[in-house]
Amino acid sequence: MGQKVVTMETKVAAMLAEVDARRLTVSATCARLGISRTTYYKYRVRFDAEGVSGLIPRSRRPNRSPGATSESVVRLIVAARAGLDAEGWDNGATSIYYRLRRDGHHPPAVRTVHRVLVRAGLVEPQPGKRPRSSFRRFEFPATDDCWQVDAFSYLLTDGSEVVVFELKDDRSRCLLEAQSWPDEDTLGAWTCLARAIHNYGKPLMVLSDNSLAFTGRKLGSVVLFEKNLIRLGIKPIWAAAHHPQTCGKNERGHRTARRWLSRRPPAASLEQLQQLLDDYRAGFNNRPHQGLGGATPLEQRAASMRTSPRPLLTPTTPATTVTTPTASERGAIKLSRVVVGLGVEYAGQQVTCFTTNDHVLIFYKHHLVHEFTIDRSRTYQHPLRPRGGRRRTLPG
Repeated sequence: MGQKVVTMETKVAAMLAEVDARRLTVSATCARLGISRTTYYKYRVRFDAEGVSGLIPRSRRPNRSPGATSESVVRLIVAARAGLDAEGWDNGATSIYYRLRRDGHHPPAVRTVHRVLVRAGLVEPQPGKRPRSSFRRFEFPATDDCWQVDAFSYLLTDGSEVVVFELKDDRSRCLLEAQSWPDEDTLGAWTCLARAIHNYGKPLMVLSDNSLAFTGRKLGSVVLFEKNLIRLGIKPIWAAAHHPQTCGKNERGHRTARRWLSRRPPAASLEQLQQLLDDYRAGFNNRPHQGLGGATPLEQRAASMRTSPRPLLTPTTPATTVTTPTASERGAIKLSRVVVGLGVEYAGQQVTCFTTNDHVLIFYKHHLVHEFTIDRSRTYQHPLRPRGGRRRTLPG
């Protein structure tokens, strides 16, 4: 026979019966149970009113909690999470908190929002996840000190795999460019960078991983992407091998982009994907960012512009403008109030021109095809080869 378990309420009921039979005094009963006389009489009243069930331990939770999160706020939090999830954005407690603030509400603290989500069963436990406090954050001191470039894959509706290049400012997290491209190659990386320079000017440095689209270090060579950066006066830097944390802002951004894209119908072509990416970039740059204390990337970009002269540059360093003219039938382009001859092989082709004062770099795709200083005494700048010379073929 198993040993019979005697519960506390049964034991208390037996002791109360002993007192009723005058075999024990109240003081002796309190001593045996280890309780005060006040507690004894509390049990006495409950036992007389409810019997043994009145001795079962009761919750100490108050009948009402004036400081509890109201049901209206709970509904607001749950609705905000559903909205963020439907739009494809991150929908944790911090994101919900900033969304509600941006919408003009006064949400409770982030930890309270998290507890509301837990009680609603909307949080998936991740006990093995590394705590945010364990990371050491690094960011450059000003906007355009450093840009990060990287790419991730995307499947079109026909199952073909393409890539998305993302170019992000390290200081402000601003997504400068998101470019759809057939493959992760140097031409795609260069096209993405040239468009960003056209819109935002030149950075001091460009950080990338060790993909062959960005660097030839693994092969002991220099790819055109690196050469082009150096010609523009931009310093290329790279992450250590097998250390993606160096490009962490872009790596984390890929997850947000993939989530956002997954909430939309898949694109059937590069053009459709580019339209999606343009919408995503506008939404990303105008939404509160957790890493920026609730500011948007565009707000942070404006607030972090360098007001003093940049290091390694003089205060009089001129700005660089980017234009993308198309060559005429004779292979000439108009640039900075002069005509530049490129050669008839460039007829109808679009080129990219980087102009700093009168110094000009002209690229066809990602190949540097002409570098010169404008002679203001002439309205026509001589072509790449002498008149009557052998016609050259376009670079690949």
